[in-house]
Amino acid sequence: MEERVKAWLEQELGEYSKAMKEFNRKLTRMMYLAMAGSVVGLTALGFYVGGDAATVFTLHFPIGCGIALIIWLCFYIQVKVTSGKKVRAAYEKAIGQAFHSQEDENIFIHQMENHDYGTVNFMNTVVDKYPCRFLAGPDYLMYFRDLNCFFIRTADIKSTYAQEEKTRLRYHMGDYHIMQNVAMGISLMIDYKEDSVSAKERNSDKIYLENGRQLTQVLDLIRKHCPVSSEFMAQ
Repeated sequence: MEERVKAWLEQELGEYSKAMKEFNRKLTRMMYLAMAGSVVGLTALGFYVGGDAATVFTLHFPIGCGIALIIWLCFYIQVKVTSGKKVRAAYEKAIGQAFHSQEDENIFIHQMENHDYGTVNFMNTVVDKYPCRFLAGPDYLMYFRDLNCFFIRTADIKSTYAQEEKTRLRYHMGDYHIMQNVAMGISLMIDYKEDSVSAKERNSDKIYLENGRQLTQVLDLIRKHCPVSSEFMAQ
């Protein structure tokens, strides 16, 4: 890895570390709210169904505390399995796959050293273990989510479009078997030019996001920092 790329990586990991601290703060607040809600909710339920104080505090209250303990344990395990070392390894792997020549590295470093880019972090604390991060510049885009990281050469992009992500749920209602499509998020699909370097490795990439608001933020960053975006994005 070229020295200037290493220097950028250290700076990027420093910024990502700040995002991780914010992510964990949000996760901690969610944990305490969920723990309090389980204890208060189970206790209130006990009184609501007509239990006396002795029954409530010997049955419903301990159950609420048990649920709160499970919530804390899940949070503790998640914090233990996440680490900055895993983030670094994901970045280093992506860099090794993205830059095939000194020229590729020089183009990327020129973009980053000129501060000709923008970033946005998404704190998807309900579904992700790490902050999601997107970077957009004139020559390269970068996307990181849950230890999956990849770079995109803007010169190789043929077209982009949004695609709603759905999953099919199957369940029973009485004697009926019901199948229902449920929206799970939205993706920015990126197709590459047939003769491009990227197309030799893969036909397309997918930037998976949680909702339309996140998609709008990503599209706005691309339009702002990538002059050639008019060639592959619907305006």
